[in-house]
Amino acid sequence: MKRNNRRIRARFLSFLFAALFLLAASPVFANAFFIQEMSGDGMAQGGAVVAGGRTPSAMFQNAANLSFLEGLHFQGVLTLYTAMASYENPAGETTNLDQRTLPVPHVFTSFKINDWLAVGLGEFTDFGLEVHWPKDWEGRHIVIDAGLQSFTINPNVSFGPFKGFAVAVGFDAKWGRIDIRRALTLGLNPADELDSPNTIYLNGSAWGFGGNLGLMYQPADWVRLGASYRSAIKMSLDNGRARFTVNDLNRGRFPDQGFSSSITLPHLVNFGARFWPMKNLSLELDVWGTFWSSYDKLVFKFDEGLEQGPDRRIMEQTETKDYEDFVQIRLGAEWLFLDHYALRAGIMLDGNVVPDKSVDPMLPDGHRINSCIGFGTEWYGFYADAAYMLVWMLARDVSGSAENPMPGKYQWVSHVVTLSVGYHFDPFAVGKDEPKGETVEAVEAASELPADLPAPPAEDAPVPETTTPGPSPEPAPSTPAI
Repeated sequence: MKRNNRRIRARFLSFLFAALFLLAASPVFANAFFIQEMSGDGMAQGGAVVAGGRTPSAMFQNAANLSFLEGLHFQGVLTLYTAMASYENPAGETTNLDQRTLPVPHVFTSFKINDWLAVGLGEFTDFGLEVHWPKDWEGRHIVIDAGLQSFTINPNVSFGPFKGFAVAVGFDAKWGRIDIRRALTLGLNPADELDSPNTIYLNGSAWGFGGNLGLMYQPADWVRLGASYRSAIKMSLDNGRARFTVNDLNRGRFPDQGFSSSITLPHLVNFGARFWPMKNLSLELDVWGTFWSSYDKLVFKFDEGLEQGPDRRIMEQTETKDYEDFVQIRLGAEWLFLDHYALRAGIMLDGNVVPDKSVDPMLPDGHRINSCIGFGTEWYGFYADAAYMLVWMLARDVSGSAENPMPGKYQWVSHVVTLSVGYHFDPFAVGKDEPKGETVEAVEAASELPADLPAPPAEDAPVPETTTPGPSPEPAPSTPAI
């Protein structure tokens, strides 16, 4: 039997690496402004925790992870992003993105109520973007500053495991805000007027709602399979404000006004398999699908419009996006040692959802390879994890695209550091080692018997027949039962 188990494990491990090789040979995959770094332990494994998360943050990848977390957990996470990017125009002139470090916090908690019911609550940011280019650069008519902020409140309930199977359901309430500043192209400016001082600032916020499902199956103690789904969420912005900074000559043409817009964030579908070749070593392969085709265009509808001529006003502006659906591959490993420590590593094959015609300095996306490493420790229920990820985007050259609004060469490198701390307490662990078969009251009653209580008379033991005389056996002492 042990030999068969080893053979099955070897075949399963071979399958994991074969699947990774085949999938990695496909086109490289994508994420756009999807944020997926939810914890130090998860990011260190390349985000591959769909089937094997050890902290409540794993409810983001798969809420069925809650069924495999004992007791009560609290976890706080802080991720720091530092991006370095540049744009090179067809003439060979280079402009650098302003380098800033951006903090993104998350909070998670979970509680396993009994053997078959667990609940969890997460507050996290899974979509976001922030770029800052020089005020007078050549692409200012597309973007000077851009920000997309969001946070999601996500309660979850997980049922199981029943014979290794668990299922979870959750609700997503997402708040989002946009801030975009760009230069105006006025069209009718006098020859001595410059466009650069004239800008439009767009901002607004909206709520959207969706749901998520999670599945988990552990057929043996050395393997666990997981899958999850997060629905697309439409964010309809009806309270937007457009503010203009223009010269005196054009002030009447561009009054501050309201606008409306909307964006549909993508469906997320993922699958994962975690394998334990040793008790303290685990490997996981995840496949993520991000359905960005929902983001086909971005439309701004103005309340009063923008004057372009004596008899013409622009009432809306449309930007074609036509993002594409792609699949992402993640591979992670975790090694637990010396009872208190963990080393983790991972790799993520990420990539490009933006077609050549839509690449611009607001989101210069491209193929990426994300390398991750991390360390963790736990003492007396407190745990801390740290991870580093290098996001290296292959250079994206769209100089030959006639449809592109800003042809040129884009390069991008990001440094990501995630720190997370948590506390775990199992309130049901107290009393688990009490004596079984006797009630507490019976034990206490027995312990209160007086020391001089006479022992009950013992029955005479039968004397075996023998021809050799010997002493009679003494009666066995009697003690109170405990």
